[in-house]
Amino acid sequence: MPLTLGNDLTGLVSREVDVAGSKATGLGESLTTGNDVFVEVVDAFLGNSLRDKEIMLGALAKTTTYSINMINVADEYLKIIAEPLQDCLKIASSSGALSQDKLAVLQKNLNDKIEQIAMLIRTAKFDSKALLGGNASAIEIGVGISSTDKITLKIKDIGSSKLFRSTIVKEMNDYFANNLGSLAYYQTQQQLDKDIDNNVNLLNAASLRNGSGTGAMLTTVEFHTAIRNAVLAKPSRGAMLNDFLPEALGRMQAAYPGANFITATLPQLAVALPAMVVFTPEISNTFYDNQGLISIGDEPSRLRAQDIFTHALNTIRAEQANVDNQKTNITEVTDALRASINAIQKSADSYLKTDYVLTAQQYSETIRTMVASITSLQAANKIPEAAQRLIDALAR
Repeated sequence: MPLTLGNDLTGLVSREVDVAGSKATGLGESLTTGNDVFVEVVDAFLGNSLRDKEIMLGALAKTTTYSINMINVADEYLKIIAEPLQDCLKIASSSGALSQDKLAVLQKNLNDKIEQIAMLIRTAKFDSKALLGGNASAIEIGVGISSTDKITLKIKDIGSSKLFRSTIVKEMNDYFANNLGSLAYYQTQQQLDKDIDNNVNLLNAASLRNGSGTGAMLTTVEFHTAIRNAVLAKPSRGAMLNDFLPEALGRMQAAYPGANFITATLPQLAVALPAMVVFTPEISNTFYDNQGLISIGDEPSRLRAQDIFTHALNTIRAEQANVDNQKTNITEVTDALRASINAIQKSADSYLKTDYVLTAQQYSETIRTMVASITSLQAANKIPEAAQRLIDALAR
């Protein structure tokens, strides 16, 4: 049969050109967008699942970056706070044997430094969070898809005069923290742990019932018992009390010659330390957070001041080390997340993205197939429709 438009082969070739044209269009789109138009259903499912995981991990990586920025801000403030604290320690250490006029000048200078430190603590903020005031004491950061893949960012709360504590407060806190039941105010370990995490003065919280406990308010007998047991566990605590409480020591020795806080019994402590309702400034400045004047006017006050600033400086140094360690951990986690994201992205692309070399070859082969099909029908025939399809395909 002559090769004319009436030949049955014409319809077959026309359909072949049409199919090839559609394929060429898809291949061209794949080359243009980079996304494989002809991806298989299973491959599309796997690739899109991996892409979803990549998006989720990318969001987590942004969170860890946010946390690193927060840590950096806290670290800078801690470095700044350390400088006036060092000045405070110098003032307290150099204030002995000076005239009252010079002491007054030093006291004013000391008060200004303390206010400067308090202002720095108040202004240490990131995204409206008071970093050194308790808003960053327990921030959970997701580092994986599972709900258990978390790390907790902790920056110690040193606000509200928590920084200006005597060493004996830390020593007593350590004792209470390790001896549930030493304070009736704390009924459960969870209550105690919560206040420990918030850097609460446990003795102060028990006496005012302003912490997380639900038990009874601290009594005078319980106070004396806690001091005695804490000193028995670590005698150096008693030596500190001998230095910090000269008035109380004098009362004790007046009634019990030769007695001191290292070996004091409950009756002796009852004489040295009056009832809770009549606590003296000496006792308050020793056992409670210092929220008022840190005096350098006499020798006992200077000893307390030196101890308070030494302890505060040690607290800042320890927190700097803690923050630096957390920064290292979060940075390592972030790097691991980004490495995972890159690996997952490559895996997803292997399912969804265009293989440019293979697709270009297929595109070229498809065009050649169309040209060959049309050429076979061009023997003395005019087939404008088929030619137009070829032109359209090449133009896409």
